[in-house]
Amino acid sequence: MKKLFLIIFISLFYQLANAGVNDIGSGGIESQRLEKLKSTLVNAIKEKKGKNIILYLSSGSNGWSWQWDSYKKLNDKAHTKTYKKCLKRAKKDTGEDCYLFAINDKIVWKNYDEPVVKKNIENIKLSELPIGDRVIAISLEEDRKQGRFFEDQPDVNNDYQIHIIYTLFKDSKDKEGDINGQLKELIKYADDWTYKTTKKSNKNSKTMNGEGQRIKWDKRKDGKLDISFVRLAITKKEMKKCAGRSGSCGNFFDRTIVNSGFNNPKKIYFNFGDYTYSEWPYSAGFPTFNIFGKHMGNKLKKSEFGYFALHEALHAMGGIFACSPKHFEGHNTRKTSDMMSREGDGRNLTLDPKNDDYWGHNNTSCPDLQDSVYFTPTSDTPFDPFELLCLPKEKWQLTKHDYKNFENRSMCFYSRQDVTAPWEKELGIFQK
Repeated sequence: MKKLFLIIFISLFYQLANAGVNDIGSGGIESQRLEKLKSTLVNAIKEKKGKNIILYLSSGSNGWSWQWDSYKKLNDKAHTKTYKKCLKRAKKDTGEDCYLFAINDKIVWKNYDEPVVKKNIENIKLSELPIGDRVIAISLEEDRKQGRFFEDQPDVNNDYQIHIIYTLFKDSKDKEGDINGQLKELIKYADDWTYKTTKKSNKNSKTMNGEGQRIKWDKRKDGKLDISFVRLAITKKEMKKCAGRSGSCGNFFDRTIVNSGFNNPKKIYFNFGDYTYSEWPYSAGFPTFNIFGKHMGNKLKKSEFGYFALHEALHAMGGIFACSPKHFEGHNTRKTSDMMSREGDGRNLTLDPKNDDYWGHNNTSCPDLQDSVYFTPTSDTPFDPFELLCLPKEKWQLTKHDYKNFENRSMCFYSRQDVTAPWEKELGIFQK
């Protein structure tokens, strides 16, 4: 009898000691995070075919993290092991507890699809917000210098343009790249590089007849480049902490730019971050792309700037489209000399040399990036990336193409729940 009592007592003590292990989480999850978690589950099930998958999630003011593991049998030991691993990561990433999110393909998290409440940033001090939510430009008195602008200046015309944003972290030294001629020199180099590259690719184009094209850069009435200055609301250290396991802190640069009022649907915004960033230049989809003063431990070279600018600008315009014959993970092929390949080898970079995929092609069912309204001279049959990527076809006005095989809605950054677009409801922007 004593032996039986002891067994029951030990079993009960074990269950009480690990009472939090099997606790199921509850509450709304932002749509992009939810999609990421679902994708993680699908890939885990494929990778560990025949085994059981357990996934725990931790979400807090400093970010979010998760842990999944596979087991032959589902029991308390399996749950405890995954839970402890999750806690170890959460200690660094979120500072919060972990809760059970899913078992195999079943999401057990309660009310994960309820609307996520948005904070009114205007009524809250930025320092009180989680790092990843401080997506609004800050103003420092020392940043106010001669020739510097904090807002988009009046346009010379109503044409489509790419506007330049010069960003710094909260604690970055002001290198004055926006007012000392640094960016002006880089843009001129990129402009000439784009012209030579497109001219070579356009030699077989019936539309352009061998004529080179340039990007329509936003300029002020005095003819100079229109460059806006944005000081980010987080420090370099905070960015590194926030990025953690979830990429660029939820595209912090892009959200800050859009939420700071740079949201003209006839403009693409190029962020030149004059600081060190751990990743390559990238585009978050229309209307933004990013290049950094130092990336992946390498200082930006003038000789590579033209390639980065055109490559990422084409991504911001929607390319490479899934309907393109050689499409590979948002690019053209995996690794070739094509400048839009996933892992270009950097030698003799070409722009769709056979004109059979995304530039100067004859496939009327798929967009031709040569026709983008952001190039000059502009094609006689142009398309507007904003209409193409963000609006339903019945709302297209400038874009007259049919594009029967086109499907690329995920490239509209304005469709995110955490960015501000004043005309979102009126225009019916696609939601992810």
